[in-house]
This record gives sequence, C-alpha cells and structure tokens, in this order.
Amino acid sequence: MNRLMKKLLWTAILPLAVMALLTFGLTSLLIGRFAEEETYAQLEREAAIVYEAIQEGRGIPGQLDVLVFQNGQRIEFERGGRMHRMMPISLDPNDLSVQDEVSVNGTRFLTYLQEEGDIQVVTYSPVPFSNPQFQQIYLILAGGFILALLVAIAVTFWMSRRLTQPLVELKQATASIMEGRHDISLPSVTNDEIGDLTVTIGQMNASLQEKEALQKSFISGVTHDVRTPLAIVRNEAELLELGVVHETEMATTGKSITEEVDRIDRLVNQMLEYSKLSAGSIPLEMESIQLDELIRRLTPRMSEWFRQKDVTLDLRLEKVSIQADRLAMERVLSNFIRNAYEASPVGGNITISLTSNRLEVTDEGKGIDPTIQHSIWDMYVKGDRSNGHGLGLAITKLLLDAQGLSYGVDSDKGATFWIGWT
Repeated sequence: MNRLMKKLLWTAILPLAVMALLTFGLTSLLIGRFAEEETYAQLEREAAIVYEAIQEGRGIPGQLDVLVFQNGQRIEFERGGRMHRMMPISLDPNDLSVQDEVSVNGTRFLTYLQEEGDIQVVTYSPVPFSNPQFQQIYLILAGGFILALLVAIAVTFWMSRRLTQPLVELKQATASIMEGRHDISLPSVTNDEIGDLTVTIGQMNASLQEKEALQKSFISGVTHDVRTPLAIVRNEAELLELGVVHETEMATTGKSITEEVDRIDRLVNQMLEYSKLSAGSIPLEMESIQLDELIRRLTPRMSEWFRQKDVTLDLRLEKVSIQADRLAMERVLSNFIRNAYEASPVGGNITISLTSNRLEVTDEGKGIDPTIQHSIWDMYVKGDRSNGHGLGLAITKLLLDAQGLSYGVDSDKGATFWIGWT
C-alpha cells in the first residue's frame, strides 16, 4: 500500500469511525433515556394497580415485581390467588425516593415508591441496559455500525486504489523521463484532473523528445560550423607556414583567415549573449523611443546589402513612440529584416509597416514550414530560410520578453514577423 493510499484511508475512515461512535453513543443514550422514562411510567401504573388491589382486598397480579411495606416492615399478600413469595430483592422503603435506582447483588434496578398512609408500595424493574430486549437492540445497532464501517473501508480502499494507481504510474513515467528514457507507459486518460495530468506529462515527454532532437541537431550544426572555418584557418596557416603562398596572394589568404575567425567569433558571441539573456544578467535601459525614426536610421545601413539580390524596401510608417531599450530594438529589427532578406527571392520586396500598436516585417519568400512554426522562437530551431545557427530568433524572443512586448509570426504567402504593444 502506497503512502498516498494510506493517507486517503486514514482521512476517510477516521471521520467515519468518529461519526459511527458518536451516532451509536447518542442513539444509545436517547434510547436509554426514553426506555428509563417509559419504565418509570410503567412502574407507576403497576404501583397504582397493586395499591388498588390491596384496598379492595384482591390478590396482587402475579406477573408484577413489587414489594409491599407497612410502617417500613415488609408484608406478604396473595398473588393471583396464591400467597406472595418472598422476592429476591431486599429494600428499605425509607431509603428510597419516588423514582430511584438501586443495586442489589450486582444487579441494577429502577424503583418506584407509592406511599398511602402507612402502606408503601415499591415496584421495580431492571434498568433498560440490563434488559435482554434492549441489549439485543444495542447489539443490532453496534452490528449495523460495524458493518457500515467495514463497507466504508472497503469502498474507500477501492476508490483510493483507483485514484492512486494512475499517480504511481505517472511517478514511474516521470522518473523514466528524468533518466532520459522516453518510451514510457502512461495510464488511461480519464475525465478528471488525473487525466489532465496524464495528458500534460505525455505532451511534456513529446516536447522533451523534440527539444533533445533539436539540441542534438544544433550541437551537430554548431560543431560543423566551427570545424569548417577551423579547418580553413588551419589549411591557410599551414600554407603560410610552408611558404607556398605567393606574395600576391598573401592579402587574400589573410582576409580568408580573418573571415573564418569572425564566423567563429559571431557564433561564440551569440551563444554567450543567449546565455546572459536567459540568466537576466544583461540590463535593459527602458526609455521612450521614436520607433519610426529608429527604423528610418537603421534601414539605410542595409541598402548595399539589399542591392546584392536587388531587394527593395517599402516603408509604411506612422509616428509612434514606445517604451523600450533602443539597442535591443535595433537588434530585434535587424534580425527581422535580415531574416526577411534571406527568405526573399531575387528582385523581391520587403514591407515594414508601423501602426500605433503594431510593427510588421513582411517578405515575399516561401513562408515558414508549418512543422516548425510553433517552435521557431526556441533555441536550436533553424529553418530552411536561415543560414545562421538557430540562435537569432531565440535571442530576439528573450529581448522582447524582457521588454514586455508581444510578438509572433504569420505565414501565408511569405512570412510576417510582428511585434505588438498597448
């Protein structure tokens, strides 16, 4: 039995047991009080019958338990036509109240005393708890409560097992996921919170599998992207070391080495920047910036770059001021425009639209593969439209999140990356 099942059993059974004991106790008390009142009433009626029989000189009914005294001395009367036998109970009427309870030889009796002149009539009966009929009632009540408690325990155990077994299976599944194993067995999905948890763990497992696959792909890509320029740098350096490079080619070789080193440097810087942004160790300076002016100053720097593919830029800008970090917004816009350029065909057009609450960068490319559109902002994701390392949009996401801006991508004909604010 697992710990949760034990807790559920204790939680369910203890209140039931307490309720059963209280109910049994109160029921017994009420029955006892009622039976005691009825017994005294019956004893009073019997005492009246006996006294009337004495007054009329008739015999006392033989079925009555009664003692008759005259001036405190016990006397005998005929009972049902026969002499009254000595009763096995010995009492002093002077020690009794009208309604009293006495104990004789370990047996408890209820007594009723009726005095008329020098005659004292005492009727008596065992207390209700000593009455076999009442004992039978108490046994039936106790048996019913015990049976109800056993049924409650059985039902609670069955329900606890049904509730806890899926949780045990989910615990085993999460332990397997923590160990890196994704071939897990999940319980059946039920229409309750446990079913929701099962679905969530299944989705988490699938997401982790996808992330691990992307991570492996990213590591493989980064390794390739680092080894390739390193191999070029090594080859060029060996040629220089061997002196086989002609003097006229020295500048070209040096430029080639510099370009490859710059490629490695950009990759390392991107990874370091992502790490710092993730840890929140890069502070942002929020200020009021004129976003339309920032775009007009940024785009001319890329004009020569656009001419390589004969890409034109269409600006549709309204005057808009927002609270943001200037350098971060430049980085975000540069990344959006660079992605649009990479996706654009030769002679294509890039449209930048700015309204009071939204900025859009739209290209005329093939759009984004639907299979990665939901995860394009994640680290390691690299689409066909990118020649980077899958870090650009991940860094952009962190920068936008840090500034409290909403963002997204729509892909129909081409792709539209957008930023929103209120």
